[in-house]
Amino acid sequence: MGCDVFKKQETRTVIAKVKGHELYLDEFVSALPNGASSEDSTSFANSFIKTWATEMLLMDKAELNLPNEAKNVSAQLEEYRRSLVIYKYQKQLVSQRLDTTFSASQIEVYYNNNKKNFELQNNIARAVFVKLDIDSKYLEKVKRLCRSEKEEDRLELEEFCVQHAIAFHLNDKQWIPLEELLNQAPKTGYLNVNYFSSYHFAHVQDSMAHYLLDVKEVKYKNSVSPLEFEKENIRNILLNQRKLELIQKLEKDIFEEAVSKNQFEILND
Repeated sequence: MGCDVFKKQETRTVIAKVKGHELYLDEFVSALPNGASSEDSTSFANSFIKTWATEMLLMDKAELNLPNEAKNVSAQLEEYRRSLVIYKYQKQLVSQRLDTTFSASQIEVYYNNNKKNFELQNNIARAVFVKLDIDSKYLEKVKRLCRSEKEEDRLELEEFCVQHAIAFHLNDKQWIPLEELLNQAPKTGYLNVNYFSSYHFAHVQDSMAHYLLDVKEVKYKNSVSPLEFEKENIRNILLNQRKLELIQKLEKDIFEEAVSKNQFEILND
């Protein structure tokens, strides 16, 4: 007989046993994270095998102690499978058909119609922040540039900060939490939200650096959040609305198609 007539049965390598249950090497390898080092693999193996053994022991206990009706999970498994398959199909459909673009006017209209829902949870500000070395000879120049509204001064400040500043934030069109800005500077008795209700510029220092903060505008906690601060949030809200509408349309269309083709009926007793 040719050597290929009978094929040797492949054997699976057992790597752990617990009360008659066996864990095979190929099962472990398929669960092993890609690119794991030998040290990570050893740690993962110990954890994986212990978890597997615990699950087997728990399953044995459940089989032994639960009544038969409690162990019959076929209906639940089928319901879960159905929900999972539908979810994956809906997700695929949404990724293929969903329009994710929104015009500035769409976002603005939603904001204006729902302002009461956009209440600030924290104080926010538009500001310029620059941290300079304590020995910097450019302190007065940077103070002037920070407070200037001229475009040429803004460009000069940006060029300077890239080369000389320890840290900086120059986008004064962007709203950020005021506390986040204040945390960049040393704690003082006066530099807080109340200070910026009367003043716009602050200069504090410690033994290492100068901290310059020019606050252009503050919006206070519990007031209406500005549109610029909520744009991404509104975009996500509108996107979720579109997803829901697309899924609802899908459900309506497939049901109406079934009715039109006489594939749906309610049987009377």
